[in-house]
Amino acid sequence: MLRSMRIWAAALVAVLAITRVDAAEPLPAPPPPAPPPAPIFFLHVGALGAFFQTDAKSTGGGFFNNLPVFVDGVQQHIGNAAIRPNYTLGIEFGLFLTPNIALAISAGIPPVLHAKATGFTLDGAFGTNLLGSSRWGPAMLLAQYHFTNFGALQPYVGLGPVYLLNFGNIADGILVNNFGIAQTWGFTLQAGLNYMITPNIGVFVDGKKVWLSTDVTGTVVGTNIPIRTHVQLDPWVASTGLTLKF
Repeated sequence: MLRSMRIWAAALVAVLAITRVDAAEPLPAPPPPAPPPAPIFFLHVGALGAFFQTDAKSTGGGFFNNLPVFVDGVQQHIGNAAIRPNYTLGIEFGLFLTPNIALAISAGIPPVLHAKATGFTLDGAFGTNLLGSSRWGPAMLLAQYHFTNFGALQPYVGLGPVYLLNFGNIADGILVNNFGIAQTWGFTLQAGLNYMITPNIGVFVDGKKVWLSTDVTGTVVGTNIPIRTHVQLDPWVASTGLTLKF
């Protein structure tokens, strides 16, 4: 009987010891929360300026540099065409194919382009050197690489085709009737930087070099004499504003 009680007492002590050891062991830590999903889209909205590197030359049998106008036996001429910088609201919308690679469409509210003649020998007679005005805008399709290993600073580069859209003649100049700009293709390189204030909201700066040329056409005022010139626009495009990722 005494021996049996000792066996039961030993078993009880063992059970209590095991229970205390189990109670002393910490519970397993909960798994860390899953990281937020990478954004699928991004949007750039902000101020945009286009700064032109204009060069114009007569083409296609039309007149431009040497006008079909003579004063005192001297043929009149135009040196070149000048286009003032354009400013507008720029918009770029992109789709992330991977966390680093995106496709984007870049455009803006179409501004009005004013083309003026430089070296125009008949400024005094016509009272202006305006060739004409047109509402226009280039649309760009860009393949981009976004660098994400610098924290909040996220630079990116891109390249792609450009299509010049002409939304219609706004005004003829004193020199030209039926002022028109041909729609055409070009190419652009892009470099920019996002600074993300939160994972979804930030600011950006962006620069693009666009290689783009087109034909500008019209007729000399009061005649059917054509003016046709090939204009090398080649603008630098700079923009800055708000970045949204979602």
